[in-house]
Amino acid sequence: MKHRENSFDLVRHFAALLVFYSHHYALSNRSEPVLLHWDTYGFIAVVIFFTISGYFMPASFNSSKNFIEFMGKRCRRIFPGLIACSFIITYIIGGIFIETSRWDYITSSWTLKTFIMGFSFIGRTAPGIFSHFKYPNAVDGSLWTLPIEFACYLIFSTALTFSNNFKAILALFLISAISTSVLFATGLNYSFYAVPMNYLSIFGLAFTAGALLSMTQHHWFSMRWRIVLISAVLLEIFSGRPEIEVIGTICISVITVVIGTSFKDKFIKGKFDISYGIYIYAFPIQQLVINLVAHHFWLSMLISLPLTLLAGYLSYRFVEKPFLRKKFLREEASEISDGQASTLVAVTPI
Repeated sequence: MKHRENSFDLVRHFAALLVFYSHHYALSNRSEPVLLHWDTYGFIAVVIFFTISGYFMPASFNSSKNFIEFMGKRCRRIFPGLIACSFIITYIIGGIFIETSRWDYITSSWTLKTFIMGFSFIGRTAPGIFSHFKYPNAVDGSLWTLPIEFACYLIFSTALTFSNNFKAILALFLISAISTSVLFATGLNYSFYAVPMNYLSIFGLAFTAGALLSMTQHHWFSMRWRIVLISAVLLEIFSGRPEIEVIGTICISVITVVIGTSFKDKFIKGKFDISYGIYIYAFPIQQLVINLVAHHFWLSMLISLPLTLLAGYLSYRFVEKPFLRKKFLREEASEISDGQASTLVAVTPI
């Protein structure tokens, strides 16, 4: 069954702006707004991102010749923007705001190591920068989800390599649900290469939920609004209860996919994708504006928003897009016009 024309581009950009909105509270030294006594709007946005990535992953994987080609597409989509962002944070922002000699900082091997760690998922900030800000010593707190997303691509594409059907994804979905329940209930957590297991579990749950909904769409699409209603009721029933971690994540994933598959996008239509750039550049831009330009909450948000949108566009136009082959982009545009899965829209900021 062909997927209908969808509005996932719009949903993804909405989620990127929702992260921007949520983080603005934290960076202004305010409490972030919380949904349903559960978690912040920024967390909900990340669940949306992972759901969309999971939804497009099966068709994107099947359009690739093999595991290597699929992961190559992922790397071309993720790392050019991340490397550029890491360079700007480490050398430009760091060079301006570091409290030691700028020349010594720029030429030191420690700074080079910080730059490399920034785009290799090991480190996220250059220590000592923004030390006197309202939210100190945090240059880009949004990047921590990227190694989790990359891990999801590795795990789930490996599963599809050995068993390319919904049963493999269903098994991973159940594993994610069980591990999320256990880890969040007990407070236990383990980290491997900048990937905390509790968040790998919960975001992996959103990822697999999106993939399962994609692979079984012909079974549920006709009754999608009843499923949305049930999801909304469950969100209200389990609000504030421990079960919200699993049930809430699944419900948000369901609502995301139904909205994305039920409406046509008359604005973006696959012509651009600045959501990744918004996601990786909003945090440092908001830090600078809040602490150096405008201390008033809404004024600083009003100033930060167009700067973030501009940074997102510049990242897409001059950094991300050139690393995607023209043939690859034409194939993506063709898939988008058919309403089918595309690798271009499968990557979340992220």
